[in-house]
Order: sequence, then structure tokens, then C-alpha cells
Amino acid sequence: MPIRRTPLAATAAAALLLSGCTVPIAGVAGVTVGEDGSPVGVITMCKEHVDGATLHTDAEDPEAQKDMGAWNHDAPITGLTTWPLSSPGDGWTVAKPFGRLVPGQAYRLYGWTEDDSWSTAAVSFTTKDLEKLTPGQVWYEPGDEGRTVPLDDFRTKACEEA
Repeated sequence: MPIRRTPLAATAAAALLLSGCTVPIAGVAGVTVGEDGSPVGVITMCKEHVDGATLHTDAEDPEAQKDMGAWNHDAPITGLTTWPLSSPGDGWTVAKPFGRLVPGQAYRLYGWTEDDSWSTAAVSFTTKDLEKLTPGQVWYEPGDEGRTVPLDDFRTKACEEA
């Protein structure tokens, strides 16, 4: 399946960001790990929906960011969803294959809609953050600092902090 995000949409999103407008936040992104320690994306929606997710290198300059993976969902995501970044299933398809994470590099994962009407609060993480997690624990960033919580707490409390 082709990537649904187009250069025009990316340009429009960049223009909105530069003009001071942003896409409204409707959910929260987090990350956990599978039984084998591999990264797993987590999204909980507080309202509305998102259509997919993107992982990129985290850099202050948007031009320096490199996409590391992108996924589309076959139906709007309106609740909690998880997917292994390297082998998605349950309605997820790969739009851009997941790249290898490099120690010391920061990454950023977020959810988006095809029309840029909604997004999720992003989560920034490194491989060290992932190493501290066990399956069922979610790393996310309410406010300015990160937090690790059980998946059930993320599902019920992340929207209160978004």
C-alpha cells in the first residue's frame, strides 16, 4: 500500500506549523516493547480518530528529520491500538518499512489523519528508553517529561494529561 501522506500534504503541514497553526491533538502516542524487546507503537485516542502513524528521527530542524517508518491503518483508529513497528498486523500496513534504531539517536512517533485534521501528542524516545521497558509498560510524554506506566493506566489516564 502506498504512503498516504503526499509531499503536498507535508508542505501544507509545514506551512501550518510555520504560521503558528498546528494540527489539533486528539490522542496520545507511546511506545512499549514486545516479548523479544522489539519496539511496539501504542496510540490511545481521546476523541476523533487518526489514520496512521509515522516514526522519524527527532531533530529541532524539520529539514533534518529522517522518516524511519510509516504505517497506515485500514480503519480510523478511535480507541487504543498497538502494533509491532517491524511487523505490524491487526489492520496495520507498512507505508514505509521500519528502519533500524541507532543507539544515541532520538526518535519521535506520532499519529496523524490523512487530511491533517487530527494528530496525537508525539512521544520521543531512544534505544535506552526502550531497554528500560518490559512488555506491558508504556513510555509516553505528558507535558515536558516522560513517564512509564502500565498499558491499562496509559489507556485510562493519558487523555487526562494530554
